[in-house]
Amino acid sequence: MLRMVRRLITSKLIWVVVLASVGGCMRLSATARTSIDRPLLGDAREYYLTGYNLKHAGIYSRSDAGFANPPARVEPDAYRPPGVPLIFAAVMSQRSSAAEVVTRMQTLNVIFGAVTVASIFATAAAILPLSAAIAVGLLVACSPHLVSFAVYALSETPATFLVAALLALSAISTPSLRGLRVVFFLALGTTVGCLSLFRPAFLAFAPFLALAYPELRDKRHCLLFGCLGAALIVAPWFIRNAVNVSHTEAPSLLAATMLEGSYPGFVYQGNKATFPYGGRSDPAFSKIEKSVPLTVNEVTRKIVADPIAMATWYLFEKPVYLFQWDNIDGVGDIFIYAVRSTPFHDQILFQTIRSAFHYCHLPMLILALIGAVVAWIVPDSNKHPTLRMASLMLPFIYLVHIPFFVAARYAVPIYPAMYLLAVYAVVALTRRASILGTALIQRTDARLLVSQELR
Repeated sequence: MLRMVRRLITSKLIWVVVLASVGGCMRLSATARTSIDRPLLGDAREYYLTGYNLKHAGIYSRSDAGFANPPARVEPDAYRPPGVPLIFAAVMSQRSSAAEVVTRMQTLNVIFGAVTVASIFATAAAILPLSAAIAVGLLVACSPHLVSFAVYALSETPATFLVAALLALSAISTPSLRGLRVVFFLALGTTVGCLSLFRPAFLAFAPFLALAYPELRDKRHCLLFGCLGAALIVAPWFIRNAVNVSHTEAPSLLAATMLEGSYPGFVYQGNKATFPYGGRSDPAFSKIEKSVPLTVNEVTRKIVADPIAMATWYLFEKPVYLFQWDNIDGVGDIFIYAVRSTPFHDQILFQTIRSAFHYCHLPMLILALIGAVVAWIVPDSNKHPTLRMASLMLPFIYLVHIPFFVAARYAVPIYPAMYLLAVYAVVALTRRASILGTALIQRTDARLLVSQELR
């Protein structure tokens, strides 16, 4: 009986099921008990409209002209990346109400969340002791940001799932046969390509995949086929935009986020009442955001006018908003859109979990940074690809967001990587301390033996 219990406890398959169930139950409870004031607001509204137009009119556009009375012509655009709108279009039918569609999106988010937990545990179990892998799985399963964001029809949850899937793929041993190697690295690249459909900035991560592999042959194949795999996914999107979208003066998401990110402190002319969207109080903002060249010129003008202050803002002050606990792009804390009720406000279990994660957020980030460094100096090459890939995500997410508006929600998709690195740092430091302690004891014993012989 004891042997059977021991086998169950040490079975990784059992833990996959247990941890995925915990993550799924946390998210299911959050979606069932959370009442969002306006679930289709801001980004979610534009994702919904884009999916609606695609489903009902066959036109990819965030325009609400079809709801006018009388309906107006809907013009195609490329303002929003296609990941979330495609899911919206897939889950809605001709007669679906907006509330029904949001509920279906939340159900998908619960599934994405559970699979994310299973994937990151499997990844951690391949490179860490079982107890450490369980800790990683629990962190991802219970993370207040990951649980809370599951209630929103936004890109964070599917993007987090794809990050976990990327790490899980990297944990598989690199095949020795050439054909399988090509398929393996193509799979890594296509995962990054899919991720970029939700978070376009991650397309630039494809070339960095090669750095995670220590052998030169692996680097070459990963660089070639990883980039090819990503390109195969995003090519139809870029071709469609070049062919079907008119290049008239219209707001550009790239220009808008770059322009918003150029206001120090995210305020306009020092007025704190304009935080965090200070740029929108600038009379020239609506004109400049329609053009990337105009935006680049405006940002360059600001940098030239005060290079030290702007360098400090871009390199040191702004990234704080990316990695901090509070999400400034919304109502704050772990929420984006305002909620009337949530288990994080009235359920003791959720409140306790939120408080624990809140107080541990900075230590966890510090441990993740330590783990990111240790991943490159520990000589165990079998663990390097996954840990190095996870470690590359931290500087990448920092660097790629330097020019743009940032908020905590933009870093949330790499939380599985951050938790993996944090636990790995604890394991590595514990092992190092154990080795040093053993060496110290052996040295002390040797000195005592020598002193006894001299006597």
